[in-house]
Amino acid sequence: MSRRIPGANTGSFDELAGRLTERDFAIIAALAKHKIMTAGMLEALFFPSSHAAAARLLTLSEMGVLARWRNPSSRAFRYVLDWRGQCLQAMRDDEKPPTKSAATFRAQQLFVSAHRAHTEGVNAFYCRLMRAARDRGDVEVDWVFEHDSTYSMRSDANVTLTWADGRELWFWFEHDRGTETLQRLAEKVKSYKSHVNYHHLKKAVLLIEVPGPGRLANLLPLAAAHWRDSTAPGTRPTPFTVAASAATAAEQTFTRPETFPDTLEDRRWHVVGTGEVVSLAELPQVAKAIANRPVIWD
Repeated sequence: MSRRIPGANTGSFDELAGRLTERDFAIIAALAKHKIMTAGMLEALFFPSSHAAAARLLTLSEMGVLARWRNPSSRAFRYVLDWRGQCLQAMRDDEKPPTKSAATFRAQQLFVSAHRAHTEGVNAFYCRLMRAARDRGDVEVDWVFEHDSTYSMRSDANVTLTWADGRELWFWFEHDRGTETLQRLAEKVKSYKSHVNYHHLKKAVLLIEVPGPGRLANLLPLAAAHWRDSTAPGTRPTPFTVAASAATAAEQTFTRPETFPDTLEDRRWHVVGTGEVVSLAELPQVAKAIANRPVIWD
C-alpha cells in the first residue's frame, strides 16, 4: 500500500494543476455542478474503496481545492469547492475566478444553508443511480439540473436513462423532504400535467421521492385525483405517467450504500392511478402504455 503524500496549500496555480489527476478535475467538475456531497457520494462516483476516497479527499482538502465540514450530529464529512477548486473550475469554464473572500463565503454558505438537506437528498438519488449504472455497465445516465434545463418546469432534475437494449426513460425528478403539505405536493402533479398538455408532449414521466412509507401512502390518492383525466369525449387522455416511492433515511443521506438494493431493478415505484408497483427498468414500458391509452368516447 502506497503512503499518502500530504497536500500543501501553497504555490502557483500552474504548480497545483500539475499535481492534479483527471479524476481530481472530474471531482471538481462534479462539485461545481452538484454543490455539496458527502464522502460516500464521492466514493460512489469516483473511487474503488472508502480508504482510497478518504485519502485523496483529505489531500485535496489540504491543497485548498476542497473544503470539508462535519455536522456534530453526523460522522460524514461534507465536501464543497474551496477557493482553489472554484478558481480551477472557473478557468476551465473560461470564467472570471472568484476572490478568495467570495469563495470562502460561498463554501461556508453551502455548509449552513437551509436548503442543504434537500440538495444532499437530490444528490443522493443521483449517486444511487450512478452507482447502479456503474455496477451494471448497461445503462447510461444523463442528468440535467432544473436551472440548466431548457424545460420550463422547476423540477429538481431532468434525467434520461438509456439501456444498451434500446430502452429509454426520460423523467422529471422531485425530491420531497416532507416540509410542505401533502396537498401542495400533490398539486405539483396538476402543474406538470398542465405543462404536458400545453406543450402537446407525446409522453412524459414524473417521479416523486418522499421520506417514508406513511407519507407515500397519504400522497398516492391525492396525486391520483390530480392525475385522472376529465377529458371530453372523443379525445385521448394526457400521456403522463406519475410514480412515487419512499426513500429510507440511509438512502436520503447516502449512508452505507453497500446495503442499498439495485436502484434500477428495485420494485418500489408506485404508478399513480394504476395500483402497479414497478422498477425504473420497467417504467419505459409502463409509460408507453399510459401514453397510448385509447381515446375516451363516453
